Amino acid sequence: MLKTKIDDLVELLEKSKKMSLRTLAKELSLDESTVEKYCLSLEKARLAVINYPINMIESPSVMFMPQPEIPQAEVRGGKILAQYDITKDSYLVGHVRILHSPAERRPTYLIWLPETSPATKAFLDEEKSLISKEFNFSDDESDPEMSRKFYAERQKAISAVLQKDLHLPPADLESLSRIVLNEMYGLGELEALIDDRNLEEIVINAARQPVSVYHREFGWLRTNIRMKNESDIENFSQQIARKVGRQISTLSPILDAHLGTGERVNATLSPISAFGNTITMRLFARNPWTIVSFIKPEANALSIEMGSLLWQAMHYEMNILVAGGTASGKTSALNALLSLIPSFQRIVTIEDTRELYLPSYQWNWVPLVTRVANPEGLGEVTMLDLMVNSLRMRPDRIVLGEIRRKREAEVFFEAMHTGHSVYSTVHADTGQQVLKRLIEPPIEVPESQVEDVHLLLVQYRERRRNIRRTSEISEVLAGVSGPELNRVFTWKPRSDGFESAKTPHRYYEEINLRTGMTEAEILSDQKDKSVVLKWMLKNSMESIEDVGKVMKAYYSDIPGITAAAEKGTPPAKVL
Repeated sequence: MLKTKIDDLVELLEKSKKMSLRTLAKELSLDESTVEKYCLSLEKARLAVINYPINMIESPSVMFMPQPEIPQAEVRGGKILAQYDITKDSYLVGHVRILHSPAERRPTYLIWLPETSPATKAFLDEEKSLISKEFNFSDDESDPEMSRKFYAERQKAISAVLQKDLHLPPADLESLSRIVLNEMYGLGELEALIDDRNLEEIVINAARQPVSVYHREFGWLRTNIRMKNESDIENFSQQIARKVGRQISTLSPILDAHLGTGERVNATLSPISAFGNTITMRLFARNPWTIVSFIKPEANALSIEMGSLLWQAMHYEMNILVAGGTASGKTSALNALLSLIPSFQRIVTIEDTRELYLPSYQWNWVPLVTRVANPEGLGEVTMLDLMVNSLRMRPDRIVLGEIRRKREAEVFFEAMHTGHSVYSTVHADTGQQVLKRLIEPPIEVPESQVEDVHLLLVQYRERRRNIRRTSEISEVLAGVSGPELNRVFTWKPRSDGFESAKTPHRYYEEINLRTGMTEAEILSDQKDKSVVLKWMLKNSMESIEDVGKVMKAYYSDIPGITAAAEKGTPPAKVL
């Protein structure tokens, strides 16, 4: 528990039952006005009583009013499966233990957060009122950079207010300012869960049920956090809506939003959700996955040979469609591919919510985001609007977040005919399902246009083992009765390995037409790229910025970087 001067004051009062402000100030080495401020907050919370004497010379006296202790909820025992600290900017946010619950026969997620005493909490509640009156903070956090700036500004301002009265050491001041900040402008205890990078999802099903999370290793888990009531859940939903310029109410009980810090939030209000108000928050990795993240042995989501083929396809501007089910890693795969584009090419990305993040070396990047209509039905900007507009921006590569409707698909394929390399994602579990979705209603793209896609990359998530794999890479061929697939690589679930299925034909022809390279030269280029990928893997160059540095150097000097990788030269000497 975080201890403050207020707790020292309470200890003195508990021993003496009654003390004067003057004596308390002397014992605490504080001025009398500060001690009086502490006591006034305690009196308002009915934790103390201040008696002001008639004689102005005498000092007011304070008497502490002890409150009955509220029994803490019992933490159920069980085998510890994992435990770790959640930190942010080197400060402790919370401590997590994952225990196997004998009662539920499932792991349970338990988190311990920094706490304050009732006396300190009473003072902080008073400080919140002062902060809200003194500072006029913006609620608009739709932009990621501005959101981080707002957070830092608010915390700095709150820290200054708290330090003036509490005189805390830096670590305690950091923790207290975060508590106040999260309660005033954040989501309270949920903010600690958002900072846990092992979580993919945070779910509130109703106030009567504990908050649930989806852990990367253990899957769905119950937590020891509960919402006080349905009103708290509704308030959180409305707070999220205000941050992105939206609203959720009885008349409009569904919210689908994307926060500036990267989280995607869906909220529903009762009676649309029969058991109570709900919030579902999808968390995205702070460090996006890269091609190295996919091929590293711990992930085993992609083989090095598959990675080199995809890198080559991106290098020579092939059109790629990424498919998969919900949470299978479609966006992560697309993001990893985009990091392989040469820095001198112009990229336009079009999304409903910002999920794609490119390395800083790709400076010629324009991210476009759709906008929903306001309550009056005005101001809507659709993905189709942005797609049509992007064709006027002279892009080399166009990235569409997801194909959902017919008009989007039509513009997507039309962009290919105008000489652009185009990439997107689509919901489908196999390559054959992709073809069906595109050709059949409601999307219903002409078969001749579907053949403009060169490669299909299919992501798969196996829930039983909680793993994600690239289940296939296929090329699209022009068949007699319509587009056909030629599986180049496939994943084998039994062995959890990848194998080369069939030799690509159209792929070689397309690269030959674009570059003049023979089949032997294409294979040699893939081998060279495999060498560079192994070199990056060996030197732990996994972050998006590290991959960006390698790509920038590679496209400037392909023979030089390839030779350095073959010799095992330390990256610092060539990058």
